[in-house]
Amino acid sequence: CILDGPLDTNKPKKIQKKFGTTTVALQNALAWLKENHVTHVFFESTGQYWLPLFNIFSDSDLVLVPANPQHIKNVPGRKTAMKDAEWLAQLGRCGLIEPSYIPS
Repeated sequence: CILDGPLDTNKPKKIQKKFGTTTVALQNALAWLKENHVTHVFFESTGQYWLPLFNIFSDSDLVLVPANPQHIKNVPGRKTAMKDAEWLAQLGRCGLIEPSYIPS
């Protein structure tokens, strides 16, 4: 989910697109993000599921922000991946995501 527009607006432009989890799908996601001039990517650092995304995106100039799921899951009513993505984008836009530690 991409939220674009001034931070002082309650209704930023929303763009959503689904991608798979294969290497090719993640490379396509990276290309789509670049085409849309995205600068920051917020994602849940759940188990090992975030590692392929991180490995592929880390060679780009994107700012990667892994979010601790315990810090962002405490909101009732979010049931789908698309809603989760929009919620992460909203929190990230407002600077409310504390990045998880990534060991080197």
